Amino acid sequence: KYARENDIPFFGICLGLQCAVIEYARNVCGINKANSAEFKKGKYSVIDIMPDQKSVTHKGGTMRLGSYPCVIKPGTKAHKSYKSEFIAERHRHRFEVNNHFRPLLAKNGLVFSGVSPDNELVEMIELDNHRWFVGCQFHPELKSRATKAHPLFREFVKQAIIYKSDKEGTK
Repeated sequence: KYARENDIPFFGICLGLQCAVIEYARNVCGINKANSAEFKKGKYSVIDIMPDQKSVTHKGGTMRLGSYPCVIKPGTKAHKSYKSEFIAERHRHRFEVNNHFRPLLAKNGLVFSGVSPDNELVEMIELDNHRWFVGCQFHPELKSRATKAHPLFREFVKQAIIYKSDKEGTK
């Protein structure tokens, strides 16, 4: 909430995206009891277990694992970072943004900047009116190297440096 309200660069990875969605649902959309089914199951689970995981009782190796395609929305921060509309990223999770709440979240300004090709899974979120508020469900750290930073890390660090410079310039 603090980063969102104060235009401080934010980069939420996996659970970070999920917590950002919960915070947004509570404080912007007015869903006071918004939560994740991973923490508390109920009708306000803006983060829910993936549909194909609901019947799984034995958890060993059942997560959404591996590389999956993602369609990036043109004109978004994600698109500017990747310079592409089609990417593939590595995943390791069982919970996703609950599609039931997507229209309300979008109506209140949350941008779904990356989705699965069938538009069923949210892969990335961001805010238009923020210098860098980006979340991803996947794990970009798995594709980052010491000599070649992942595009999302590169842009996040760039925005953090700009933020610091702007803040120091106003003192």
